[in-house]
Amino acid sequence: MDPSTPCLSSLRRHTISIILSYLQQQTPSASEHTTLQKPIQPHNRDALSLLITTKRFAYATLPLFRVPRHVCQHYHHNLEDGSSIIIIEKYRFVVLPIQDPVTLLDRLNTKRLRQRILWTAKNTAKNETNTESVTQSATRSACYFYGRSTDELAFEEWAMMQIHHDTKPNDEIEWKIWPAHLELLRFLDDQYENNHDKSINFKRIDQRKRAVQLPSCLLHNTSKVNATSDGSGNGIVLLASYPRSGNTLLRTLLERTTSIVTGSDTRPDRTLSKSLAMQYDLVGEGLVGKAIDAGAIKKKKRQSSSAHLQTRFQTAYDPSLSIVKTHFPERKGWKPVNSSRVLLLIRNPYDSIDSYWNLCCTNTHTTSLDESVYEKYSDKFESLARHEIQIWCDFHYYWLDVCEKEGVPLLVVRYEDLVLDPESEMQRVIAFLRKEDASDSFWKWRIHHALDKSNTPDSKSTTGSTSNLGSYQPRSSSGGILSIGKTLRKNRYSKSTLTHMHDVAATVEATRNKNTNKFASISNMNKTKTNQSYKTILQKFGYDIYNQNFPENFKQPPPVPTFAGKQCKTPGRVTINKTPEIRSVDDEFGRKMTYWRRGETDNDRNPFPTVARRR
Repeated sequence: MDPSTPCLSSLRRHTISIILSYLQQQTPSASEHTTLQKPIQPHNRDALSLLITTKRFAYATLPLFRVPRHVCQHYHHNLEDGSSIIIIEKYRFVVLPIQDPVTLLDRLNTKRLRQRILWTAKNTAKNETNTESVTQSATRSACYFYGRSTDELAFEEWAMMQIHHDTKPNDEIEWKIWPAHLELLRFLDDQYENNHDKSINFKRIDQRKRAVQLPSCLLHNTSKVNATSDGSGNGIVLLASYPRSGNTLLRTLLERTTSIVTGSDTRPDRTLSKSLAMQYDLVGEGLVGKAIDAGAIKKKKRQSSSAHLQTRFQTAYDPSLSIVKTHFPERKGWKPVNSSRVLLLIRNPYDSIDSYWNLCCTNTHTTSLDESVYEKYSDKFESLARHEIQIWCDFHYYWLDVCEKEGVPLLVVRYEDLVLDPESEMQRVIAFLRKEDASDSFWKWRIHHALDKSNTPDSKSTTGSTSNLGSYQPRSSSGGILSIGKTLRKNRYSKSTLTHMHDVAATVEATRNKNTNKFASISNMNKTKTNQSYKTILQKFGYDIYNQNFPENFKQPPPVPTFAGKQCKTPGRVTINKTPEIRSVDDEFGRKMTYWRRGETDNDRNPFPTVARRR
């Protein structure tokens, strides 16, 4: 068969589910449970026959439609000889609720190609009088090459940027540099990322010009990008953060800098995940990379097992990633992930807890509650704040402890530093991710470009705020120092609640040091202010209101905390989403906040009053 000929095997899972939904057999009614004149046929035999024709369908697609045992239906039929037979509905073919990430990325890149044409026409129109003629003159050939898929265009543009910047070719080779928000994204390309020979990569570009793209769903999981030297872990870097700590901003800056999609361990069919993927261009929601146990299987008999084959073919759908966002252990993600390095993004608890309250009450990332909601539910908000400070402390100590215990490299990034000095922070992050100096000319230029600064690396021009650099407009668009500790300036918390927050941090530190007399209350904290070994986690991060004068101390930001793990002969790793959460099962301020919101808003039909966003 001609590889360029469309066939069923080239379709994505969402498209296949639409076809299968038409083959879904109707559920027999009670009146139909009678003697059958025709031979008994398996339930949904047409769809099943289609999916068992290939291993990829049988192991990767069919399990998506399996009905859980507690909800599957049984159909009793009487036969002509008087006996009866039970037909069990094992599979139910419905349209999948989410799009494939590869399809979402193709749509995003196609949209950006269209925006390039409009952007070019707009800039050209400054010297033209007839806008229509300008649009015609701004041909597509000036914005992208014909005859290529979007992923081929994304790869070519990234490779040419490196070649053009590193080798400084002759003027015969011209390459247009687009604004960061118009650049194409791509999934991690294993062969290119591991190949530093630019001449070989340049030949590969020429070969891909007329190459027929092989759908990623047809590829076996042969990539070793997620395998460490001992074959037990993977090369994914975890971006861990307590909710509402700025991970979306950092993910967007990373995607702008590296042009590689970032992933997330959140279930992709949740409302907030779908909004990030569909509305805010974070198409990697739900992606965690390749299977974590692919390199751990040592016995050949396990390699041919059904579970291994299912994992192998299911992960063939999932593109490679280098960064995966997680909120574990505050809440568990939908798939386990192994990692050999961790980026810990922290934000002061006063702003992050208030933003978490807004998230729970509006079920959105961008909508802010009206002051009347704070007044009406002041007791609920105060209770949430007093409870969440314990979760906030436990969350950050979990990552500090597990990385030190397992010998996993850890980089702490403060959201406040990312807002005040994004260039320096991004240089730290890139150096940590690339394991090399991020101050070289290429990465320095990429960071400048991602921050919408001058294309000249030595330029001293700066952008006034990071509020316009994320995937969406943040709730507070003031930017700079005014966006730090904004809840304290609005007097969101009572004095007793703020004192309670500091006392909880002191108690946690006292428990860790097994000395309850050191930090009995906030009044005793001043006595140990200069004792490095007994600083609370608020003091370690620079968020103490009473001893460090937060947030005013960030006018001259305190030093970024560093935490050195133990040295191990073999690379360490951490595994997430396998152990329990730090929240209790009946935590009313966790996922149960959804039920509380629905109860107060008539199942979201009468939502809480919100503040109109400024444009």
